[in-house]
Amino acid sequence: MTLRIFILLLSLPFLLTGCNGEQRQRAQLDFGTTNPAETGSRFPYLYSDDGETVFMSWLARIDEEYFALEYAKMVGGSWEDPGLVHVGHDFFENWADFPSIVSLNGEPVAAHWLKKIEGGPYAYNVQISFPEEMVNRWNHITPHDDGTPTEHGFVSMLPLDRESVLAIWLDGRHTEHRAHDEYSDFDQAMTLRSAIVHRDGTIEAERVIDEAVCDCCQTDLIAVDGGAVAVYRDRTEGEIRDISLVRYNFDTQEWSEPIRVHNDNWVIAGCPVNGPRVAYSGDQIAVAWYTEAEENDKKVLVATSSDNGQTFTSPLQINQGYAMGRVDIDAAPDGTFYVSWMEQQNDLARIYLRKTDGNELLTMPVLIGSTDTGRSSGFPRIVALNDGIMLAWTQTAPFYRLRTALYQYQLDDLFVRTD
Repeated sequence: MTLRIFILLLSLPFLLTGCNGEQRQRAQLDFGTTNPAETGSRFPYLYSDDGETVFMSWLARIDEEYFALEYAKMVGGSWEDPGLVHVGHDFFENWADFPSIVSLNGEPVAAHWLKKIEGGPYAYNVQISFPEEMVNRWNHITPHDDGTPTEHGFVSMLPLDRESVLAIWLDGRHTEHRAHDEYSDFDQAMTLRSAIVHRDGTIEAERVIDEAVCDCCQTDLIAVDGGAVAVYRDRTEGEIRDISLVRYNFDTQEWSEPIRVHNDNWVIAGCPVNGPRVAYSGDQIAVAWYTEAEENDKKVLVATSSDNGQTFTSPLQINQGYAMGRVDIDAAPDGTFYVSWMEQQNDLARIYLRKTDGNELLTMPVLIGSTDTGRSSGFPRIVALNDGIMLAWTQTAPFYRLRTALYQYQLDDLFVRTD
């Protein structure tokens, strides 16, 4: 399929006049709502390592508790037939903790998913899967060996080569016997951990990155010159849940001490389930995140660093409306950044995209599409390509199905910021 983008209608009333859920949750900027994901698909993830080839993974529901992790590759605007990583009734299926896929040189390196285990409703293990050569199947490796029936998830992966990935995840091994009134005991806190996972099942360089982090916010991990950086929602003993960044050295296989991206000082005695995202371009790192640090003020913020994450600029506020967060960010070929997020308007969640260079906002928010405001709509994802930004999200009504859209860079001229 050749991607052909056209503007259906750029006015808000278009989405409000639909007579059913599918019309109300379709894309504004659309290259024809077709993609390889069929009815029942949900929770997409997008990845590209060259700006031309895109991998998209998703969960497909087969029946009540039976799911498949599928993926597809798009080259030159055409999708190949979907592939299958795993199918079964052992998935831990969750709106915020969803699978992913990563690639190198246009070929898949690894995928991850979450496997239910006995011990409780939030007892599950990370599974990192590599495609087996010359066989249409994937192996499945657990990168942690603590054996506790606790939460292990919110994974981010970075390919090191065709045979291995650096993975980080939230690890609940210390929470195994934590009672409700012991939540503030930091000896029983959620931790952030990492390991290098090899295709042959070897696990090396296991590390504890942070001994106490927010319990269920997504993480993110990207390569930078000389190493990698990871971002996550941290946790202090005063229950401040702001965003921290750590740097990874490929030579020493060690992590730096955490650096606070910005002192929002969001005090919340629980997890907001709204993790940060990070992108890199040239010598600039950009972090996007959501906060409610100021009462009744919901913000999507972006800050940048030009010294490898040592210091960050004062953040820019991206949203204009009632933000829900669920952010993503990626770097375009020209070095600018595009941020996506969700805002609630009436009974729908609007998916927006906006361009920034880190110093100022370059466009107005662009309405890309809509979905449900509830957890079932998950987290939209974006990826920067050579010709535009691809977006994917979950349509929930009248049935579940992935929606995709392509925002071409040439459209920026229509939305230049004038205020």
